[in-house]
Amino acid sequence: MKHIKNLVGKHGKKLKARAEKLGVADSLIMGCINGDDAALTKVGEMGNEGERILTIMPYITDNLSAFIKGTEEYNKGLAEIYKQAGASGIALDKANADLTIANLKYGHERSEIGLKLSSDRTLENQRYRESIDLVKLKAYIDYHMSKVDHLAAAKSQLARPVKAQLDADRTYETEKAKHLLTYGEGSDLDLVPRKSFTTNKLVQAFRTAVSTIFE
Repeated sequence: MKHIKNLVGKHGKKLKARAEKLGVADSLIMGCINGDDAALTKVGEMGNEGERILTIMPYITDNLSAFIKGTEEYNKGLAEIYKQAGASGIALDKANADLTIANLKYGHERSEIGLKLSSDRTLENQRYRESIDLVKLKAYIDYHMSKVDHLAAAKSQLARPVKAQLDADRTYETEKAKHLLTYGEGSDLDLVPRKSFTTNKLVQAFRTAVSTIFE
């Protein structure tokens, strides 16, 4: 091309360079203008590629975008599932651990109850035996003390005529002395009364019987 000139290239150097990076160089354009078969073939192929891309790229974009979004949702879903599996696994492990401890505690408490029952039963039987022994001992002692009290009371009653006789003898001796001092040779001791509490046969027999018991 001899007469047409590029009058804008120098004013858009950066844009020209960008076009060259995209594969559209001035030389390629000039080649097509000059009828260069290779340049024409290349530009034709570039046009065909562009047409195909314009036609199918929206479908490719939609499908690949759907694929990418599907992959995203799939992996996000897997992540949530794995996270939930981990959380549920921990919860189940904790529940199993708690159940294991509860089961162990149940067994221990049942054993403790059994041991306590056995111990309490032994202690109660011992307490019962000791209580019965104390009741029997108290009854025996009460009986013995009652018997002693009865015999002591009987002996106290037996002592009454003896004490009365001692008092009577003392009174008689006093009265006798007064009588003798008063009447001298004219005294008559038959006139001085003398009490006798111990000559009664019944009293003597009772005294003998009680004395035998206390020997």
